[in-house]
Amino acid sequence: MNKNSIVPMYQQLADTIKEQILNGELQDSDKLMTEAELGEKYHVSRITVRKAINILAEDGYVMKKQGIGTFVTTNKLNRVMKNKILSFTEMCEAEGKKASSEILTVEWAKASTKVARQLKIQKDEKVLRVVRLRKNDGKVVMLEETCLPEKYGYITEENLNDSIYAILRAHGTEIVHATKEVGICYATEHEAELLEVAAKQPLLLHYDVVMDEKGEAVLSSKLLINAERYTLTIIM
Repeated sequence: MNKNSIVPMYQQLADTIKEQILNGELQDSDKLMTEAELGEKYHVSRITVRKAINILAEDGYVMKKQGIGTFVTTNKLNRVMKNKILSFTEMCEAEGKKASSEILTVEWAKASTKVARQLKIQKDEKVLRVVRLRKNDGKVVMLEETCLPEKYGYITEENLNDSIYAILRAHGTEIVHATKEVGICYATEHEAELLEVAAKQPLLLHYDVVMDEKGEAVLSSKLLINAERYTLTIIM
């Protein structure tokens, strides 16, 4: 830290902590020192520390948890939406990371009112329901519930640990269009246990419907996402 530099002290501190994150000295999920501890270590005020932490949080290097502390978030998956439909697997690969799945449920079920509307089928019509935990470099990012019309039941003969989009494409179904509803919900105790978060923690809630080249719905998905490990960037 150089008090004679033209670079503000808070920016110098932010750069110092960022370097510690990038060189591996600070790992994903590590807790940073408190404001008081950082101020004492680097001989700066709490206001300076607070500004530095805010910069790191805005750039996605740390996550502030009220009443708990500030944590490193280097393993955060960033989905960029720019006129191209990507599967979770493709998103991870685009960032040089490895996607994996834990299959929780594969079953035939009756379509709920919402699923029937999304897939443009009759309520209670038979659908294939697949529930998976999706992981990025081994860390749980989302709980995914996918429903498909009966004609796509052949996917049960494939490896559902892999991308369902890729399985569909391999069988001649092109994913061309999609709609996405985005909201917020709060984790139930069961969801919290699966997602490795606290009960009642806010989650990103996505409802996706993907369609083929004819505009026919291929699948609908409900995604419960740990926002500490995921960001969504939309390019207009």
